[in-house]
Amino acid sequence: MADERPVKNKQNKASLGTAKVVPVVLVLIVAYASYVVVGPLSINYLFNPPENVRPRIAAGIAIPILWFALLLPVAVTYLRLLLIVTRDPGYVPLGSEQLRRAPPSEFWMRDVFVCDPTGKPIWCSHCENWKPDRTHHNQDVGRCTLKMDHFCPWVGGVVGERSVKFFLQFLVQAMILCLYLTIVMAYFVHEHRSNLQWDIALGLAAFFLFFTLGMVANSLHLAFLGMTTIEHANRDATLHLAVLLPPELQPSSTNGLPDEPARVARPSSSRSPEDEDGESERPLTSEIDDPSHSRYFINNGPSRAIRRLAKCDAWRGTITYPLKNTSDEPRAPASQQRTFAILETPPGLNPWDLGTAYRNFTSVFGHKLHHWLFPFRAASTSAQTSDVSAYPLGPQFEDFLDDVGLVEYNSSALTGSTISSSSKRKRKRKVDIGWQNGERPDGYITEKEIRRQKKEARRLRERANNDLELP
Repeated sequence: MADERPVKNKQNKASLGTAKVVPVVLVLIVAYASYVVVGPLSINYLFNPPENVRPRIAAGIAIPILWFALLLPVAVTYLRLLLIVTRDPGYVPLGSEQLRRAPPSEFWMRDVFVCDPTGKPIWCSHCENWKPDRTHHNQDVGRCTLKMDHFCPWVGGVVGERSVKFFLQFLVQAMILCLYLTIVMAYFVHEHRSNLQWDIALGLAAFFLFFTLGMVANSLHLAFLGMTTIEHANRDATLHLAVLLPPELQPSSTNGLPDEPARVARPSSSRSPEDEDGESERPLTSEIDDPSHSRYFINNGPSRAIRRLAKCDAWRGTITYPLKNTSDEPRAPASQQRTFAILETPPGLNPWDLGTAYRNFTSVFGHKLHHWLFPFRAASTSAQTSDVSAYPLGPQFEDFLDDVGLVEYNSSALTGSTISSSSKRKRKRKVDIGWQNGERPDGYITEKEIRRQKKEARRLRERANNDLELP
C-alpha cells in the first residue's frame, strides 16, 4: 500500500489531549501509592510505631518488597504498551484517491475477504485507502487500525491488533497490584484509623481494583469469543464476504463461461482401475477447493449450481478480478481471473470465531505459557500472509458456506461405501485445520506433488503401451 504521510484528516483533539494527560496521572497515582507504602506505613508505623504498638520490622520490610515486586511487571508491561500505542498500534498506511481505481491484489488473491455489497474491499474516504478485514477507522486519531478494539485514554491511544495482548496483560497485572494494596491498606486502616494518607491510598486502590476487574472480565470474555469491542457492539450487523468460487464455476478460457465440473475422487468402493491411486483430476487453484473443500457441487452442472446459489438469501452476485479500469482496457486472460461470490452473512455470524474459547484465546496470546505472562511478543499476525483469508476462519464460516450451497457432502456417494469412521474423522480434522489456521493444511504441497508425479507416471506408461501396440 501507500507510504506513510502526515495525517490530514479530522482528529479529535480533546481525546488526543486526554490520552496524553491520563498516563501521567496514572504514574503520579502509582508514585503516591508507593510513597504511602514505604513512608507512612512501613517507616512511620511499622518501624516506628506509636505508643502501645510494638514494632514489626519483618512486616515493614516484606510489605514494600512485595509491593515493588508486583509493581515491576506492571511498569514493564505499561511501558511496552505505551510504546506500541504511541508508535504504531496497527495503523493502515495513508493512501491517495488514485488507489481507488482498483483494489490491490493482496485482497483478491486470497480466497475470502470482507467486501461491500458490490464485491469490492471497503474503502476509507478519510485515509484514502482500502480497509483490510476487521479494520476500523477511529475518529479520535483519524486513522484506520487493524483489528481495532477501542480508543483508550488510559493507555494513550488506540488498542488494536499489535497492542491488545499487552493491554490485557497490563490489566491483569494492575488488578493483582490493586488487590494487594487494597488488602494491605484495609488491614492497617482497620487497625489504626487516624491516618488520612492511608484512607486515600485505600480509596484509590479499591477504585482501580473494581475498575480493572471489570475491564479484565470484559476483555477475557471478548478474547474467548474471538471478537473485538467494536465487533461485539455490532454483533447483530451483517457482513458482506467475497468467497472464491470453485474451479468449475470460474471463467472458461474459451468462452468466458464456467467450465464443466472436473472429476473428483470417488469413494474406494466405486473407483475405476484407472483411478486406483486415488488422485483427483480437479484443478488445484485454491485452498478452498482442494484438499480442504473438495466437495463443491458434486455431480451438479455449473448452470444448476449457479441457479441454486442465486435462490439463496445470502447471494448478492459475483465479481471477477482483476477489474478493468476502463471500458477500452481488455480483461485479463481467463487463467488469471478469479471470480468471487458476494455473500451477505446472517446477523450475529462471526466468521473468525474458531470454535472454542481456547483457540480464540491462543490466536491472540499464543500457545506457550510465557507468551501469556510476559510482554515480549506481540499478538500473532501470521494469518495475514495466508492465501485463504487475512484472519483464520472458523466453523461458523464453514457452516455458512454449507447453508449457502458452496460446500456440500455427497451423501448418496457415501451411502453403502466402505469408508471407515476413522477415515471420516481424519478428513474432518483436515478440513478444520485448513480453515482454522488460515493456511494450507499440513502436507498440502507434498500431496499435490505426489499426485502430479503419479499422474505423469501413468501418462508415460499409457504412452509406452500405445507405442507397443502400433504395427
